[in-house]
Amino acid sequence: MEFRQIATYDNYMLANMTMGLMTAHEIKCQLKDENIVTMDPLLNAAVGGIKLLVEAKDYDRALLLMTEAENDYLKDLACPNCKSHALIIEEKTNKPTDFWGRLKNQVLFGQTATYSKGYRCTNCKKYFSELPPSF
Repeated sequence: MEFRQIATYDNYMLANMTMGLMTAHEIKCQLKDENIVTMDPLLNAAVGGIKLLVEAKDYDRALLLMTEAENDYLKDLACPNCKSHALIIEEKTNKPTDFWGRLKNQVLFGQTATYSKGYRCTNCKKYFSELPPSF
């Protein structure tokens, strides 16, 4: 059985919730480095977080399932700024093609390409680097 990494977490609760979603839809998955990050959170950066691995044949289905779950959650979440239900996901990948750009990313972030994910309200245009609490 071949597994592929689908997500990385720094929070064991979110990792286990996502794993539960996968197993509820009969997708074989496992967590890697969960114990070490849970026992010593300072080692999170050293091991690269808790990795969610899914069976390679179910990778696309699992990715779609995660995206649908997040979009469903966003529909019910109000913007803390304007109270409208208009939050969307904004993803950005910085993968420079020139030597200096790759070197800068390697020195600053430890990898040649970077990925960021945030949320924006389409009503008031406010950007959030993390999801606001739902309560």
